[in-house]
Amino acid sequence: MYIIRSGVISLSKEIEGRNVYLSELKRGDFFGELSLLSNEPRNATAIVSLDCTVYCLTRDNFEILIKKDKSIGLYLSRHYAKRMVLEERKFAAKKNIPVFYAVSATGPELGVSHFLYTVSYHISDESRKRVLVIEPHLEAEGIMHKYGMKKIVCPDPGLFKLLPDNSYNSKNITWFHHESGFDVLQLTTGFSNRLSEVIPALMEGLQQSYDIVFFNLSHYLNSMERLFVRLCDRTLVLMNNTREEVGNVRRRLDELEKICGPSAFMGRIRTGVSHLYGNTGIPRLEIKEMLGLSETPNIWVDQSDDAFNDRIDTIKCFPVRGARAVAREIAGIRLGIALGAGAARGWAHIGILKVLEDAGIHIDMISGASMGALVGGIYAATASVEKLKKYTIDLFPTKFQAKKKIFDYTFPRQGLLKGKKAAGLVRNAVNNADFLDLKIPAYIVGVDILNGEEVIFETGDVTDAVRSSIAIPAIFSPFKHQGRWMVDGGLLNPVPVDVLLRKGADMVIAVSIEPRSGGGVFQSKTPGIKSIVSQTISIVHGRATGDFVKKADMVLYPDVKEYAWDDFHQGISLMRCGMETCIGRLEDIQKMINSNEGKDQNR
Repeated sequence: MYIIRSGVISLSKEIEGRNVYLSELKRGDFFGELSLLSNEPRNATAIVSLDCTVYCLTRDNFEILIKKDKSIGLYLSRHYAKRMVLEERKFAAKKNIPVFYAVSATGPELGVSHFLYTVSYHISDESRKRVLVIEPHLEAEGIMHKYGMKKIVCPDPGLFKLLPDNSYNSKNITWFHHESGFDVLQLTTGFSNRLSEVIPALMEGLQQSYDIVFFNLSHYLNSMERLFVRLCDRTLVLMNNTREEVGNVRRRLDELEKICGPSAFMGRIRTGVSHLYGNTGIPRLEIKEMLGLSETPNIWVDQSDDAFNDRIDTIKCFPVRGARAVAREIAGIRLGIALGAGAARGWAHIGILKVLEDAGIHIDMISGASMGALVGGIYAATASVEKLKKYTIDLFPTKFQAKKKIFDYTFPRQGLLKGKKAAGLVRNAVNNADFLDLKIPAYIVGVDILNGEEVIFETGDVTDAVRSSIAIPAIFSPFKHQGRWMVDGGLLNPVPVDVLLRKGADMVIAVSIEPRSGGGVFQSKTPGIKSIVSQTISIVHGRATGDFVKKADMVLYPDVKEYAWDDFHQGISLMRCGMETCIGRLEDIQKMINSNEGKDQNR
């Protein structure tokens, strides 16, 4: 596997006898990982376009690396899945790649059926993917009825055509259907040893009829269920989070890692928490450390009447959370929005968010740099444009009020402004939130000024992360956070699209505030030091933006070039600019979403 340190490399691939350009890779990108993982021959050609230096990672060192740091494996897994989806759309748009999931819980009381049926409902309801749930253990027909299931005949008589006649008994197979579109296959006698011999053939048949197949396993793993774990592409584990059960959870994860082998460290095993058991749980960050997980587990099942009473949670709530968040990830329809730098002109972001919110377009994750970090951080904490507006532009009806509440001048040894007032505004708006408290996952970009490195904040104090990102050099003093001296995140990543793609977003809307030509307007013929510095940074941001938004599915450019960097009192007008831009592209945004979901535009 090769990691690019400097230079440019072009990738191409031979398809149907012709050489097809795939992509251009730059510093920080990598290639060759598929061959390293699968030991298969390389299927693309890499050509150096510009003098290049690369790091080479051997198989042995790679396996050591991912075992020591599971987050690396998770990132590579997401990256590879994203690339496969893009290549699939480009070269074989009509072909679907089904994914098999083994789903289990570390205890019988965690609501795994409620979770699984809710996930299946939202995949079916929000995309056109065909979903099947295989139940190896008998559920009473009355319980299936409570979940809204109706008994049906086999939807595909040829489904078992690859199986030997004596490998199954049709009398022991019952089919159910939910009105949202997903099916349930219930094997009333469980998985027999005879059936275990033909499971690979059964899966071959299933992938012809379904896009996603879930195997609902028990809280213990017999030999048959261990085979399913081995054959499935992913394993979802719904786990206890109480101290008396953490040992059992650790043993289950160890067992699954042994079954899955090295691929367990490549994001193959995903975990989530159920709150149905116990009164006091372990903090999720502590769970991550105790169990050595690649990421902090999300809450997949919360205490609710639906969960306690065997009902599917059909509400499309916003912010997206729980089983619906898992469903949107599996279906490949997660929407991210990258909010760019732009000082006061960044109030236009609020207009963009309002139009999306009013249109019922749900955002799954946010990234932000500089002013985009401030707006994105507060929106992630509140999930409400009304509250976002209340805590920002409503505070500055006049220029005097804006200066009074934002500008805290200091002796300009490191910057003209201390930044404490701006940080106080954010802290009040997010209510001292930690990243785990956010209603929408958010990623804040900053720059380590001493090392010249981009830093992505996704843990710890949200206010400190935002304060780090808004530290425009020479305007705001640098801010020391997590042991680094941080400045404006827009210096290295003015519109952080790539951050969302690394975090698994399937679609990204980028909002670029800085004019594409760079720079805005001066308010006077004789600019002061603040205007000169801000204008310089604006030019840098604007000229660089084009490279950073290339990977976005859609880019919005609010027309805010007539506003100055410190026009914080022009919030209503700037917000209107964002609204007008988004309204003008709303139909295109909806088409993009529908296309990604696989929905017919004429429906």
